[in-house]
Amino acid sequence: MPLPYNATSLVRTDGVKIIEVLTDNGLEIAVPTCPGWNVGDLGWHVGQVWNFWGRVVSGGLTQADQISAMDAPTRPSDGDLLDWIAVSHNALYSALVRNRPEREVWTWTGANRDVAWVRRRMTQETAVHRWDAANAVGLPYKVPPAVAADGIDEFLMWFAGKGSDASTPPVGGTVHLHCTDNANDLAGTSTGKSAATGEWLVTDLSSSGAEFTREHAKGDAAVRGRARDLLMWIWGREAGPVEVLGDEGVAERFRSFTNM
Repeated sequence: MPLPYNATSLVRTDGVKIIEVLTDNGLEIAVPTCPGWNVGDLGWHVGQVWNFWGRVVSGGLTQADQISAMDAPTRPSDGDLLDWIAVSHNALYSALVRNRPEREVWTWTGANRDVAWVRRRMTQETAVHRWDAANAVGLPYKVPPAVAADGIDEFLMWFAGKGSDASTPPVGGTVHLHCTDNANDLAGTSTGKSAATGEWLVTDLSSSGAEFTREHAKGDAAVRGRARDLLMWIWGREAGPVEVLGDEGVAERFRSFTNM
């Protein structure tokens, strides 16, 4: 699927910004949006993600047994951590640039098995964690509207409901998500056109995923705001204001059901 942004460029830029936060501020500052973590823990986490997907793409891994055979990295000492994160980031970026989007690689989806999927996933992973890192040290960062809207779409496609279990109350209604950004900003600046229209109607949500359409339609609850704020809201973060209309209980249960 064409994206309304340059994924590899964003992976590079946002990754460098995360590393800069760690370099300039040390590793001990707490990350409020990731309870129990400091920025060093955040860097280690995102570094592991970069390391994993960089190896998958560069190695052209396509089979589950190849993934199972991969060695998990050991966390370096604090003195070596920044270098390890930077190397992992560089390796991921290089792999994404050097391999065609349509090249087959393993993914955990079981369906979308190509480098294009990894590019999108790494853009969203890195953007959200750049926001976490910047927020922790008091630096403003606003995820671009086209990236954020696509992130909402990606979340609904692959993550919604996956963190739920039998104790999670059912949503009990439909939810309309509505980005209030300018349509041109949501469309992005690249030649690609996102599947995200800036509006979604989620008609069902369970542990197996979400059923949704990309349209303007009335739900039992509506959640409105700028794309960047809605993206953080569904990922359990408080960024900017969102407006809840209709059944607030449905909206809150929806958010609880999507809590990762």
